[in-house]
Amino acid sequence: MHGKIADASLALVSAAFISLCIAAWSVYVVVGVHLVDIDTWIANGRDPWTVSHHQALGVGWVNGVKAYAPLLTQVEEAGAPPSWAVKAMSPIDQYERGTRVATLGAGWPMIQVARVWVTTRNDELFPPNAEFDASGACLEMGKDRLWEDPQIFVWMPVAVVIDLVPWFALFYYALRFYRRFGDRKAALKAALRASATLESPPAATP
Repeated sequence: MHGKIADASLALVSAAFISLCIAAWSVYVVVGVHLVDIDTWIANGRDPWTVSHHQALGVGWVNGVKAYAPLLTQVEEAGAPPSWAVKAMSPIDQYERGTRVATLGAGWPMIQVARVWVTTRNDELFPPNAEFDASGACLEMGKDRLWEDPQIFVWMPVAVVIDLVPWFALFYYALRFYRRFGDRKAALKAALRASATLESPPAATP
């Protein structure tokens, strides 16, 4: 029982480390970035946003601007970005008109953590207006600003667990196999020593 707990603990730590390394590597290399769409998002049924959405391997980039005043009547929410981006930008109703919000998410197979930038100043160039964010260059700009203050990171607990599961299973069963192999090897050595002891002739007496 203690061996299983120790293996599970070690597997969990190893899985968390690998999962974070994959997220960091995905942001570092940014493989296969492409524009998903630039669309109008009616958030909460009232707040119109212009949103640009890019994807890459293990990376997501969402850039939005609240360009218009809230609608007078509520309509069905439309054009929503991925759920991880909505969570990172929430609560949506906290932003005033003209606010620009960008978020860079990382993780595989799901986005597990997102970095968020918010500005209401026209003299700040980043994040840029979402209408002009079509090339993917803004994602690279976000990479260069990951550790600038203020640092706002949002974790996605469900995605973190999902990202951990395959690595945890891999490490756990590898450790269990290694432990069983070691136990069998030790038992075989003990059996061979016992057999050799039984088969050896008694010592001659003077």
